Amino acid sequence: MVQRISALSQRSTGGSGPGRLGLAAWVRASLAELTGRVEPVDLLDQQFNFLPRSFRWRGDLVRVRSIVRVWEQPRAGWRSSRRYFEVTCGLGSCHILFQDLRIGTWHVSL
Repeated sequence: MVQRISALSQRSTGGSGPGRLGLAAWVRASLAELTGRVEPVDLLDQQFNFLPRSFRWRGDLVRVRSIVRVWEQPRAGWRSSRRYFEVTCGLGSCHILFQDLRIGTWHVSL
C-alpha cells in the first residue's frame, strides 16, 4: 500500500508541540527521548528514498505495512533535527521510527 505523504501535508508539524500529528504519538516520542528509551535499527529498504519499508530490529525483519503519519522536529540544543514516522507493521504492531537527519542513523522509540 502506498500512501502519499507530503512534507507540507496537514499531518506534519514543524514545531515542538503535537500540532495536528496526534497527542499520543507526540507524547510517546517525547518521553522516549527524555528517558533514553530508543534503540538503533538497520533500515533495509526505503520507498522513494524517503519512506521506510523494512528494517531489522533485535535480529528480526520488520516490514512496514502503512505509514500513519510523518513529522519533523528541528534541532534543539545538542540534539540534531529528526524526521519521525509512525508506522504500522506486520500483525498490527505500531512503532515510531526516527531518522537523525545530521548523521542519517535510524532508531525506534520504545
